Amino acid sequence: MLVADKEQERRKYIRVNPAMGNPVLSNIKLNGREFNKLQVIDISLGGVALKLPELRMKPTTGTHILDMNFYLPQVGVAVASGIVRRIVTEFLTNEIACALEFTKVPTSSDRLFFRYINNRQRELSWFDRGN
Repeated sequence: MLVADKEQERRKYIRVNPAMGNPVLSNIKLNGREFNKLQVIDISLGGVALKLPELRMKPTTGTHILDMNFYLPQVGVAVASGIVRRIVTEFLTNEIACALEFTKVPTSSDRLFFRYINNRQRELSWFDRGN
């Protein structure tokens, strides 16, 4: 029980996965190129994890990404800047996940992220009640 408590304390923000039938998509500018409709794996007020479709676009840890747009279903478009904190390559599929920490989020976008995360928490809670 103590280990689980410490694990929960490690995260500063609640993290949610987008609904499978209603994904969160992102456009980012990286290394002078624009990448559109990147799938968000999970999202929190502190950052996001994205699927990267190409091995050659794999950024290095510490890379700053200044221009990111997030299309949040039923909420709107949020913008942010961030820094790459972690890169993980899935062994079997070779898919790349990029974990980003938000470094700059305008107040209006912060509110959109909050609303989206709150809505997803309610949806997940509602589905959990049935089990």
